[in-house]
Amino acid sequence: MRSSGRVEFLENVRKALNRKDPGERSLEDIIQNEPDADDSRVLEKIAVRDTNSHLALLARLIEAGKQVNVDVLVQKDEVSAAASISNIAAEKSAEWGDQKAVVAWDHPLVKRLALAACLRPLGIPVYFPDIETGRADRQMAFRKHAEGAFIGITSADYCIAETATLTMKTRPGQPRCVSLLPSIHIAIIRLEQILTNLTELYTLFKWNPTEQAEGITRCMTYITGPSKTADIEATLVHGAHGPRELTIIVLTG
Repeated sequence: MRSSGRVEFLENVRKALNRKDPGERSLEDIIQNEPDADDSRVLEKIAVRDTNSHLALLARLIEAGKQVNVDVLVQKDEVSAAASISNIAAEKSAEWGDQKAVVAWDHPLVKRLALAACLRPLGIPVYFPDIETGRADRQMAFRKHAEGAFIGITSADYCIAETATLTMKTRPGQPRCVSLLPSIHIAIIRLEQILTNLTELYTLFKWNPTEQAEGITRCMTYITGPSKTADIEATLVHGAHGPRELTIIVLTG
């Protein structure tokens, strides 16, 4: 399109939309630099959320989880959560072979579970990523452990009550393979990490100072229920492309 024709075309579009010619605008004019009224209301709602509101979101999460085959367990503290994980490890069978093993994130909340001591009586080893040396051979060794593990234990950044969706950034010591390779995925979060919907999530990512400082890491994973597909004869199958079971443990404090 010739330049004059392009200008005429855009001018006709502006007239049809009843918009004025914006002229030349800088990036400062285009990019939103501070929360608007809607964003501010969302941030305020999250900031002032009290215990009863958090518990209401938990109840909503439990109901949403039932629709997508997610077990939501409510525990008071890390000791109770570790006991729940021990029970799951004892009751469930390894999908491949007889040897049971667990892989877990190097995450403060997960480390406070003291999983190695908790699962030692069951003869189940627990493997964590090597973040001290960063050596490639140790990273490959951990991936091998993840391939053979029957349970992977992670935390999450947030959990969406509306859809029972975990949102998880990939960071050093928190690889995706822990949530994707084992047959059973267990995620442990705190009550205050539950958000209502994606609007709250994206608003936090955009305007929360801590989230702004970190930014979006190299990968953001959204997990809603165990892996499932109906590609073959429209028959729903769980575990085809990832874990066949997902449990979310919520610590209420």
